[in-house]
Amino acid sequence: MMNIFFGHTRLRRTFTTLALVLLFFAASAAVVLGQDVVLDEPLQLRMQIESKDAYLRFGDVFSNAGDLAEEVLTRAPEPGRMMSLDPAWLSARAAKAKRQWRNPSSLKRVTVRRAGHRIGTGMLRTLIKEELGIRNEGVRYEIALANRGQTLFVPLDAGGEARVVSLDMTAQRGTFTARIQPYDNAGTTEVRGRLWRLVQVPALSRAYSPGEEIMPEDIQWVDMREANLRPGTILDPEDFSGQATRRALRPGKPVRATDIKRLAAVNRGEIITITYVVPGLRLTAKARALGEAALGESLRVVNLQSSRTIDVVVIAPGRARASISPTVGG
Repeated sequence: MMNIFFGHTRLRRTFTTLALVLLFFAASAAVVLGQDVVLDEPLQLRMQIESKDAYLRFGDVFSNAGDLAEEVLTRAPEPGRMMSLDPAWLSARAAKAKRQWRNPSSLKRVTVRRAGHRIGTGMLRTLIKEELGIRNEGVRYEIALANRGQTLFVPLDAGGEARVVSLDMTAQRGTFTARIQPYDNAGTTEVRGRLWRLVQVPALSRAYSPGEEIMPEDIQWVDMREANLRPGTILDPEDFSGQATRRALRPGKPVRATDIKRLAAVNRGEIITITYVVPGLRLTAKARALGEAALGESLRVVNLQSSRTIDVVVIAPGRARASISPTVGG
C-alpha cells in the first residue's frame, strides 16, 4: 500500500510539472507569434453611466478601465438625453481592446446618459419676456408656452449663454414664435406660445371689511392683463384717498370705483348735532341719522325733540346743517 501511495504522489507531481511547462511554452509561443494573453481582471460596469462630452469612453462605462479609460467607444447622445448600448456589442468592443466583459447580470441593454445643464420652461419664458420688453420699449407681457414641458439642454463644456435669435409676434391673435439658441455654435429650437400685454393697477395689500377706511400703506401695485381691464377699474392710487370700502375686498385684486365710497362722517343710527343758522338766529338740535353720509353729502335724520324727519348736509363728523328750521321744541 505504501508503494502505491507514493506512486500516486509522484504521478500527481509529474502532471503538475508538465502542466506548468505547457503553460510556459504556450505563453512563449503567443509572444513569439504576436498574440496577446488577457490576464487583467474582467471589466466592471458602472452603476450609472454618464458622458461628460460628445464622446463615450471606456472610463465612462467601466470603473476599472485603467489605461483604456480615455479610449472612445462611440458618440454620446445629445446633452441631457439618453441612449442604449447592445451588451453584445459592448462585450465585443472590450474583447477587441484585449479586455473581458461577459455581462454577468445578463443585461438586455446598457443605458447611457449625457450630462448637461437644463433650460426649463421658466428660463425660456424669462428669455422671451425680456426680448419682448426690449423690442416693445419696456412693455411687459405674460406668456404661456404651447409645449409646457419643453426643455433644452446645454453640454457641460459649452460656451456662451442661451439667447433669442428671432422672435415674431402677432398682437391681434396674441401668439408668438421664437427661436432659441441654447449655447454658442448650437442649432436653434423653435418655441411657440401665447402672450398677454400687462398693465399695473393699484390694489389692496390686505383684506378689507365693508366700511373700512382705506389706508395709503395698504395700497400696492399688481399686474393684470390689459384685455381683462374692466370699465371703472381704479388706475390712480390717489383715488383711494378719503375712501372706504362698500363691500369686503380681497387683497391683490383690482378695485373698481363701485367697490369704494367716500369715508362716512356720520353713520346710520348715530346721534348728531344739527344747526340752523339765519341772520341773527342760530338753532341747534339733536337728531338720529337714518343712513350714512360723507362730508358734504345729504342725509335724512329724525329730530329727537319734534320727531320730524328732515334733510341735512353733513359738515363735520357728527355734525350737520339743516336747510330749514329744525323746529326746536316742536
